[in-house]
Amino acid sequence: MIEVACENNGKCDVDQRSFKAYLARWMGYTAIVAPFTRTKLDPLLKASAQAAAKQCIGGTDQVSCGLRWVDDGKNDGSFGVGEQMAAMEIVQSLLYTSAPGPATQAKGGLSVSNPDAGADAPDKPITFNSITTGDKAGASILTLVVLVAILVGAWWMVS
Repeated sequence: MIEVACENNGKCDVDQRSFKAYLARWMGYTAIVAPFTRTKLDPLLKASAQAAAKQCIGGTDQVSCGLRWVDDGKNDGSFGVGEQMAAMEIVQSLLYTSAPGPATQAKGGLSVSNPDAGADAPDKPITFNSITTGDKAGASILTLVVLVAILVGAWWMVS
């Protein structure tokens, strides 16, 4: 598994570092809800999980995972929450055959639905404070400040 947009050039931002985690999680979930995809997904998940586990040898504690999962067993030196989450999710995604699937209303769900939530709140009309002369003066001053800033900015860009 590789983040093509940024992994090879080393310019992944914070969000991109966790994208592998989401992909791995949903690949495992796909194998649960669509068993016919398992023959294609299992080899991909297993190879990526092995490569991820081999390179989780970085950092001062020697257990930090990097982002680039190649089969040479070397850590790429990138550490963070996204990298750890991605490595954990790819390994965890292989548990779909032995762990129960996501909770549903019929299987494992504990929350109780309440479609009338908030409907029993007392009807209180919204009341606003009256507008004073000071409020009007303040709004006028702020409007003038913004207008002057726009005009000065336009003049500066044109000149």
